[in-house]
Amino acid sequence: MTEQGGIRKSLLVSLALHLLIGVVLLVGIDFSAPKRPAQAVSIIEATMIDDGMVAAQAERLAEMQAKQERARAAEQASAEAEQKAAEEAERLAEQQQAAAEARRVAEQQQALAAQQAKAENERQQVIEQERKAQAAQKAAEAKKQAEAKAAEAKAAAAAKAAAEAKALAAKKQAEAEAKKQADAKAAEAKKQAEAKAAEAKKQADAKAAEAKKQADAKAAEAKKQADAKAAEAKKQADAKAAEAKKQADAKAAEAKKQADAKAAEAKKNAEAEQALKDLEALMGSEAGGATSSPAASKGDFDRQVALIVSAVKRNWLVSSTMIGKRCVINIRVASDGLILKVGEGRGDRAVCQSAAIAIRKTGTLPMPKDPVLNKRFQDINIELIPE
Repeated sequence: MTEQGGIRKSLLVSLALHLLIGVVLLVGIDFSAPKRPAQAVSIIEATMIDDGMVAAQAERLAEMQAKQERARAAEQASAEAEQKAAEEAERLAEQQQAAAEARRVAEQQQALAAQQAKAENERQQVIEQERKAQAAQKAAEAKKQAEAKAAEAKAAAAAKAAAEAKALAAKKQAEAEAKKQADAKAAEAKKQAEAKAAEAKKQADAKAAEAKKQADAKAAEAKKQADAKAAEAKKQADAKAAEAKKQADAKAAEAKKQADAKAAEAKKNAEAEQALKDLEALMGSEAGGATSSPAASKGDFDRQVALIVSAVKRNWLVSSTMIGKRCVINIRVASDGLILKVGEGRGDRAVCQSAAIAIRKTGTLPMPKDPVLNKRFQDINIELIPE
């Protein structure tokens, strides 16, 4: 019950008491008019009454009325005092009840605040656990992606090393085969020359022996002629051996040249095959992008390549010796454009080295907002031509 309600109740009680007192006073007064005789009365003789008695009687009557008035005033004062006491007691009771109600409300509010604080603390704990779980999940995904990229890079490096090793082995085998054939031909030529020289010497010795046997006089001349012939034959044999060796060396050089050309052709074919595979992969990714995202068209792809080439050329220092040459280089890029890895490149060595420096100096490349096109540009081969 509020204080206003208590005041209203006190006013109602006071008004009721005043009405009760008024009713009592009204009941004590005779408002009826004096009755007239129904019949004609006879005339009675009146006796004169003493004025003093009348005055005394009136005084007593006034005193009685005064006593009644005092009694009624005392009764009214007592009733008002009782009413005030009752109202005061009721007011105190209401104040005590209000204080108890306030304490109860305060306790409820305190308990509610404690519950809310506990609920908020639990909610914050749940949010923190979810945040930690999400952070752990993101870290695991990042680690998984990094491991996948490292595995891809390792596989690519292994494939490249295997191809280079295969080409080197083919080159060495061709060189060894050419050298073996040249050595065999040289040995055969030398063997033939030595055989011819031995045969000539044998014939000369036979002729000399026969000449000595036929005529001792002609022995010196025959021996001289024989020695001259032997010297000439040896000279011719040495010349033939030198020519054979020269031809063998020329054939070995030609064989080596052919082997180098074959190795270069094999390497060129391997690079062309790799470029074709990259192109097929690029066309395949373009076809997949066109299916999954119509917005990522070939025009968008070409425009993005042009933006990347333009960004690199702003940091590219080109010399006059590079004009007319080219380099195709692989770039690994994060989704936000950060350059992660720059490949060695295929093409002119000086151009590739200069282009790699320019790409690293660029640092961050412009990336498309389309998620499918962005994924394609995270591992891309671009062609750079000095201008």
